[in-house]
Amino acid sequence: PNVLTVVRILLTPVFLGLIFSNTWYNKILALVVFTVASLTDLYDGKIARRDGTITSFGRFMDPLADKLLVSSALISFVILGMVEAWLVAAMLFRDAAITGLRVYSIRKGKEVVTSRLAKWKTMLQLVLVFGILVFMNIRVIQAKLTSSPLELTGTSSHLWLNGLVAAVTLIAVISGVHYLVTNRNAT
Repeated sequence: PNVLTVVRILLTPVFLGLIFSNTWYNKILALVVFTVASLTDLYDGKIARRDGTITSFGRFMDPLADKLLVSSALISFVILGMVEAWLVAAMLFRDAAITGLRVYSIRKGKEVVTSRLAKWKTMLQLVLVFGILVFMNIRVIQAKLTSSPLELTGTSSHLWLNGLVAAVTLIAVISGVHYLVTNRNAT
């Protein structure tokens, strides 16, 4: 399971290189790499629980690897002009604050429990990024087939994408507050 977590971390810069490449088919490869990296998140926990190989490294690095992958993708979408920076900043601030509290609690020797809500938040973030990548690839393929310029944003797509990001950001903030309430004794 820890190997899968490390693979997810190593795939993040590969994903970034592909998404910022000017070659159209690298956007498709970025989607494939992100999908593979996301699947490592699904399987590392299942394998660890099944085999009884849950480690402190895995408990700490698994959510950190998730945050690294998702944050990199969301920041990429901001740079590409697809989503609003303030929505992504709110999500990133939540993740950084919770990670900081996790580190602090672990240093104090206290167990930090990841709630179901936080796991759902991560799953929704992964689905959100996957959906935006699918949208991007539809646009990339459309531009390639029609020889028209690539347009990743338009008024309606911008509203839809940012509405979805806002919904997931709201869930992220709620899960952060839930984390603080349920782990107040650990900090």
